[in-house]
Amino acid sequence: MFRKLLLTITVMLLVTLFVVFPQKESLISVFRMTEDPIVISKGHYGQSLVVEISFSHEGLEEWLQTVNKPYPLLMLDAAWIDRSPKLVEIIKNRNIPTGLLGGKGAVDEDNDTINKFNKDLAIYQKHFENKPLWYMTSDYEFNPKLMQTVFKEEVNLLSPSVIYTKNYKTTNGAIVSFPIHEKSTFTFEDISKLLEREKFISIEENVFGYSIKTKKMP
Repeated sequence: MFRKLLLTITVMLLVTLFVVFPQKESLISVFRMTEDPIVISKGHYGQSLVVEISFSHEGLEEWLQTVNKPYPLLMLDAAWIDRSPKLVEIIKNRNIPTGLLGGKGAVDEDNDTINKFNKDLAIYQKHFENKPLWYMTSDYEFNPKLMQTVFKEEVNLLSPSVIYTKNYKTTNGAIVSFPIHEKSTFTFEDISKLLEREKFISIEENVFGYSIKTKKMP
């Protein structure tokens, strides 16, 4: 086991900063994927599914309780996290991977994007007791100041390469985003059908060819 850990650290030394933070009932591996603030938007080894959640449409609770592994990555809006403690507990108890979904990031006026990120990050940490592994903006854009701020917090920048439509076809390396917002027309049944039809892997495995393991604490 020691040799395997040493080999992993050696291989990833040039591109990652690897640390482990304890979380209630689990150990989450958190690391910086790049040496500079770069937005990750494509992989190489398969396809990954991201579900953006900012609104609790009918069926969300049931879907969270029944979705099967391998789980998609849930990008959660901070305001939604704050008003949805019951659903957050389901996510934590099932150990579903999550990230932080922010506001628009293309333009920064009076440090608005920085201030919102810091506020949203505090909310995420309050509920999940650690920093998110991933951060994505609602417009999938990052101004330079926001990129630097997120990077300094050792959170990885994420942007999808594909926004899901019913015409989606298998795409190697794709990071597919499935938005669930107030005005979204897709349902959680649509997500379940997509998961049944397509094979998805974690973003870490898609980008680097390996997956992050989480362990339940006794």
